[in-house]
Amino acid sequence: MAAQTDTPAVEPAPGGTTARPAFRMFDMVLFSVAAMLLLSQLTVTASVGPTAIFWTLLIIVAFFVPYGLVTAELGSAYPDAGGIYAWVVRAFGNRWGTRVSWWYWINVGLWVPSVYLMFSGAISSMFFDGELNFWVQIAITVVLIWVNYWVNVRSLETGTWVSNLGAGITLAVIAALAVAGGMYAAGNGSATDWSIGELIPTDTMPALAAALPIIIYNFLGFELMSSASTQMENPKRDVPRTILIAGALIGGFYLIATVGMQLIFPADEISETTGLIDALQLGFGDSTAANVLVTVLGVGALFCFFACLVPWTIGANLAAAESAQQGDLPKVFARRHPRRGTPTGAAMLTSVVGTVFTVGYAALFSLTDGAIDDVFWNLFAFSSVIFLLPYIVMMLAFRKLRGIDPDRARPYRVPGGKAWTVVITWVPTILLAAAAVFFVVNPYDFSWSVTGSILIGLAIAVVIQEWFCFKAPQWTRERALERGEDPETAQQFAD
Repeated sequence: MAAQTDTPAVEPAPGGTTARPAFRMFDMVLFSVAAMLLLSQLTVTASVGPTAIFWTLLIIVAFFVPYGLVTAELGSAYPDAGGIYAWVVRAFGNRWGTRVSWWYWINVGLWVPSVYLMFSGAISSMFFDGELNFWVQIAITVVLIWVNYWVNVRSLETGTWVSNLGAGITLAVIAALAVAGGMYAAGNGSATDWSIGELIPTDTMPALAAALPIIIYNFLGFELMSSASTQMENPKRDVPRTILIAGALIGGFYLIATVGMQLIFPADEISETTGLIDALQLGFGDSTAANVLVTVLGVGALFCFFACLVPWTIGANLAAAESAQQGDLPKVFARRHPRRGTPTGAAMLTSVVGTVFTVGYAALFSLTDGAIDDVFWNLFAFSSVIFLLPYIVMMLAFRKLRGIDPDRARPYRVPGGKAWTVVITWVPTILLAAAAVFFVVNPYDFSWSVTGSILIGLAIAVVIQEWFCFKAPQWTRERALERGEDPETAQQFAD
């Protein structure tokens, strides 16, 4: 874990003057939207149905706002300590830090192929009328996994311009979906019933089981910017505004895309891998100009699928390399390029994991006449369950740190007393836990092949994780010796 540091909200500049804050509220809003609005999530959100509007609004209030306030407080109190990993270590010790490191890294390794399955599905829809062979799409996915490895080991700066360009294209594609939906509905009528009975679920639990995991997933990632609250002029005023504005924009953009798709297709006909391109093609029609426009947008979408992965995989691999250097993960994760400093060991393992699980799930579902959508959903659900776990522990760490470190300077502090602390801790925690359960098993749409394959993957991940926890004390001592430090002191610090 990194050394504890305190960063004031406004730092003195040379010569005794006061520097302007590094981050305005506008900067934080844009960063949050760019990091959390993913084109790869549009089809899975639209497949929820028209009730996605109701659930999105409810989850902004019940989950995103308290989650954002909590991450802002933790980030301002511990700004340079490694995010969720460090907060968990401070609250619960290094064994939980090891688990969080593993969860962060392995979820990205599984998420990468799920996004590239969308990429191959989009190619099939754009250029092969949706008839591209199953195994050819799997091969394209595997090749892209290794292209992602190549980018990861080339340069640490690659992710900045790629992600910024991807964010702009994402907004353009969402706007195009809205226009396509409007054009289709004007000529053919809406493919979806927008009555109040459809928008507000009457069968609450089945609707919740379908919607909760997807929409919770859409609102995770605010901790990437949480420590920036120390660099705001007035965090007490600006942090809540940032969270509300960012939540409204992220939810709004997802809903614009959802409505656009559902004007063209009923929710149960939206393919999770090809639905984006299908909606653009049907919405804009079959003219030459429309085909050119859809091709341009489709190529832009392909770039966005790639762009959203670059900064996340670079970040996850760097975090895994740092964790391995501290002794939380095996040493192979700590290997770096001798000149570029890129995390070659973690990046290589990310690609190996992605390849193994992609081919494994493809083989499983090819035996049962499954489709690319089946492989996608299993990889996506598997990675998503693991993705949710650090946030559950983070919420509990917030309450623990409030108790064991009450005198810590907190440039932003969530308002309210002890009762409110309990509410903003446990409501998001329960929602996160429920989302994780529904990713694994939906009792209202149950499938043994889906649940069984995810449970097998989770069992393997947990066994490996606990072995890492068992070996971490030994690795901590070994790394300390390599750095010329006292191994007993390092072990006491880890404990």
